[in-house]
Amino acid sequence: MDTDLATGPLRSGVLRLDVVTPAGVAVRKDVDQVEAPSVDGEFGVLPGHLPLLAALRAGVVRYRSEGKTFVLAVGAGFAEAGGDAMTILTDRCLDAKDVDLAKTRSDLDAASKKLDAFAGAQEGAEFEELSRSAQWFQAQLDAARESGRG
Repeated sequence: MDTDLATGPLRSGVLRLDVVTPAGVAVRKDVDQVEAPSVDGEFGVLPGHLPLLAALRAGVVRYRSEGKTFVLAVGAGFAEAGGDAMTILTDRCLDAKDVDLAKTRSDLDAASKKLDAFAGAQEGAEFEELSRSAQWFQAQLDAARESGRG
């Protein structure tokens, strides 16, 4: 993960991005823009953005820094943005280049088969956990594909 811990004030025209998981800070970087997957659809944040709080679904986060685009898979969580900062609190985060494609495809296939067995009874803790797992596996594959790996 990218943990460029720049000190001092932000340069003008950049956004401080922090992606935080239960394990700690996964990304801390000054970026030009961020795109994230909310439960209501994709959204983008630029420096100077008005205050925003959004619930996130598992999906792909993209950020641009110094002319390069970086891609992450994130789990469900929340994003807070405003002014020159954006913080993403998520249960999981993985750089697209670290996705194990074969294992993730296999895990998604297994989770999908188990979900299919629920047919009409799509509720309960087991169903919810399988659904979250399948969404996480799909987010990883989507991130890898967007980064040119899948």
